Amino acid sequence: MFIIKRLLLNKLFLSGFLTISGLLLVSTLYFFFFNDRIPTASLLYDSQGKPLPAPYSYKNFPPLGTDNFGRDLFIVMLVGAKYTIAAALIITFLRVFPSIWIGLIIHFFLQKIEKPLKSIADAFNYFPMTLLAFLLLNGILISEVEMILVDGALIKGPEPLPYLSRILFYFVIFALLFIPTNSILIANEVKSIYKKEFIESSRTLGASNWRIVTKHIKPFLVPQLAIIFLRDFIHTLILMSHLAVLGLFIGGYMRRGDLFGFTKQISNSNEWAGLLGMWWEFLWTSYPWIAFIPILFISLLILSAKGMMEGLTRVLAAVDSMREPVQKRIEIETIKGDRPFERIHLSNVKLIK
Repeated sequence: MFIIKRLLLNKLFLSGFLTISGLLLVSTLYFFFFNDRIPTASLLYDSQGKPLPAPYSYKNFPPLGTDNFGRDLFIVMLVGAKYTIAAALIITFLRVFPSIWIGLIIHFFLQKIEKPLKSIADAFNYFPMTLLAFLLLNGILISEVEMILVDGALIKGPEPLPYLSRILFYFVIFALLFIPTNSILIANEVKSIYKKEFIESSRTLGASNWRIVTKHIKPFLVPQLAIIFLRDFIHTLILMSHLAVLGLFIGGYMRRGDLFGFTKQISNSNEWAGLLGMWWEFLWTSYPWIAFIPILFISLLILSAKGMMEGLTRVLAAVDSMREPVQKRIEIETIKGDRPFERIHLSNVKLIK
């Protein structure tokens, strides 16, 4: 509770927390009150009466303009906020929670093979995770049946998985890629905590592994896990954005005709990474601001999480500096007498803590 009170007084942590929780709350309330309805702009005309093609700029349709389907970009971003934050939180939880148990198992039961496991985990760091995730997910997240040319004949491609299965595969594969690295990291944290003297004393007195973990390691490990969680949350958002630019959206996409009947891809979930992938091509058109809108919102999320992590780090450092070695001294003041082995009466003993 002491750390939580100090976090609520830390401006960096508080501003980041309020930004993320505020976006999540407003987006969720919009779902309950308006069922995620996205208004669409009607066809606009110029001064000569000719129809103006969508997208419309922020001047013609404030505050952010519309996309090529005529959808209000501000509402699209608002609808996608909860899916973006929820997806990043779920993926991060799947990355961190199993890693805690695997890290504990490595420390207590697999110390002999810890070095080989660490070498394997380090090897993952040298491989571009975006490329590995793309190779694993590209064949799974197909959203539509495509025709494949085999021996000069067109045949149907594989049937796409159901919507929920695609989301589940996305989350699981995303998490599995980072569990080895996180497990080794947490095992190292446990090892550094395990070297403390009071844990060795507890072990000497016969404490079990479970008691050492729950009573002695847990208070030191939980704050470090919070920092790891926030760091992975940021990393997850970045990786989601990279994959979306490569055409992999959470939940896939569908095809829909715009105001002029041109068929375009549209993200099923409207999460911000998917919107970035969907609008990426606008960078090379006369509407480049549309591609920058999800970039700005994702950057806001990343900066908010970074602020929370920085605030938490500062609070933990301040708390550590306040901690002094526990030295419970019990000084017994005795009445100095002429005889060194004079009998001491309890009424004359004073305890000083």
